[in-house]
Amino acid sequence: MDNPTTLLVAIMYVTIVATGLINVLMTLSDIVGGKRKTDPIHTGWIVLLLLVYLSFFWETTAILDIEGWDFLSFISFIIGPIVLLFATNLIASPGDTEEGKLLDQYYFDQSARFFGLLFLVQLWVIGLDMVFENVGLSTYMTAATAILFIVLLISNNYRAHIAGLIVVGLSFIVRTLLQALGQL
Repeated sequence: MDNPTTLLVAIMYVTIVATGLINVLMTLSDIVGGKRKTDPIHTGWIVLLLLVYLSFFWETTAILDIEGWDFLSFISFIIGPIVLLFATNLIASPGDTEEGKLLDQYYFDQSARFFGLLFLVQLWVIGLDMVFENVGLSTYMTAATAILFIVLLISNNYRAHIAGLIVVGLSFIVRTLLQALGQL
């Protein structure tokens, strides 16, 4: 990597991803330390966000192989982590402190925007796959996840959200295992 522009893109990408990662880690630290009580489904999505940020961070090396950056490609590349950061701030921010406010109610108050933003991140990933001509099983899994996020966006059914969390978690594990085995 001799291109200083590539280094600048990588630094910005890592900065945004690290900001989201720190936000998730601080939220989990508060939960583990007993400073914040959350509903298990809320905590589940926060744990999944931690895994996604670690995955995004790991993908930073892919940036170093890209040459010929311009401002539009720079913006196109960092928009995904920016939208993920917005989603993280929605779900990780402290709930309403009103007495009697149910923990799961806070989750459902934020869920439409949260899943809408996660849907946009999935579209971004699909777009990157198309730009880099890397459409495959992973792209189809991402599209299925995007559809699931639309379902979760419009649903207020607690069981549907639990099922969605499990499906997305399993999808993430399968995708990670396939990448590790060189199948994706």
